[in-house]
Amino acid sequence: MTCTNQVGVKNILLTFRDCDTDAVYGPIAHKLATEDLPTWRLCPYNNDPLPHGYVKRQPTNPELEINVIRDLRIPLAMYQGCSDVSIQVEYYNGLVYSAVQGTGTGDDKSDTHEVTMTISFREIDEMLPNGTLESTPNPITPTFAVAA
Repeated sequence: MTCTNQVGVKNILLTFRDCDTDAVYGPIAHKLATEDLPTWRLCPYNNDPLPHGYVKRQPTNPELEINVIRDLRIPLAMYQGCSDVSIQVEYYNGLVYSAVQGTGTGDDKSDTHEVTMTISFREIDEMLPNGTLESTPNPITPTFAVAA
């Protein structure tokens, strides 16, 4: 059951694999450190503007930025780029985002309680809430202006 009008994160599962030792931490549930929701960039390219309204595609990585409360069972370095990161984030409205083998980027520091993570992935999967793509029961008939 989902609450379609409720905004917020319901569950966050993080798994870390140490790049040096292959030690695995998780999956472990986490909580957001602030009221700020995670921010996602799923498109695998950026459009650089060119003259006359054209754009040039530049490849980039899908990314996630999230601020979580650190779990003390996990070394801080795992949050800061020394591990492969897998994540699943479920929202109250039924949206679910999941990604595997991401790597922390950026140089965010931590107060050892909260950790801001910027993670680059090859691909981020998005699962839409049930019924999102279903057609409406009463479709609206388009109207077109007719030239006289």
